[in-house]
Amino acid sequence: MSDTDVYRGGKVHVQAAKCSTCIYRPGNLMRLQEGRKDSMQAEAIEGGGVIPCHQTIEAYSGERGAESVCRGFFDVAKHEGLLAVAERLNIVEFTEA
Repeated sequence: MSDTDVYRGGKVHVQAAKCSTCIYRPGNLMRLQEGRKDSMQAEAIEGGGVIPCHQTIEAYSGERGAESVCRGFFDVAKHEGLLAVAERLNIVEFTEA
């Protein structure tokens, strides 16, 4: 689903809530270039991938193997591609950051 390890232990790990600087919160908290979130979202959906929560990726957290799908992305894309399949198979596990 992505270069990160959001699928492990037979589950797709998804953040239980949006992190404090989620790109899906109002106000561009991550200071992304205009349109960047939308292009990331389109690329992830078209490529059968996900947007991982930046607070769970190794470069940010320092911990490999704790990655989760961004909750904001999940909320808008859960009916698309592999996330829809994961939902139907009941293999989505909501995790805390």
